[in-house]
Amino acid sequence: MNKAFVAIVERNELWDPAQEAHEQDGFAAHAAYMHGLEEAGFIAMAGLMLESEDIVFVLVAESADEVRARFAEDPWQQDGHSRLVRLEQAAFRIGAPAGVAPG
Repeated sequence: MNKAFVAIVERNELWDPAQEAHEQDGFAAHAAYMHGLEEAGFIAMAGLMLESEDIVFVLVAESADEVRARFAEDPWQQDGHSRLVRLEQAAFRIGAPAGVAPG
């Protein structure tokens, strides 16, 4: 059975703070990869944390290893634009992602 995970991704050394996300090198490949993960039901939610500018993801996967493996394939994780810094399994009591039993 799938589980819910929450991941925090931070912008890394190749991120140019003077540019918007869509202006960063490799944006098209990153966006296409992330869109594929969303369509596959792996990404349930994602968004920018406004104070830190880190990105938070709510994910549906069989294991933390699966999350790490899929994020390792992201072009921006591979080239140094971002990196996964925190990953935890979550038990949602309200609004559990599709395919995950409420905790």
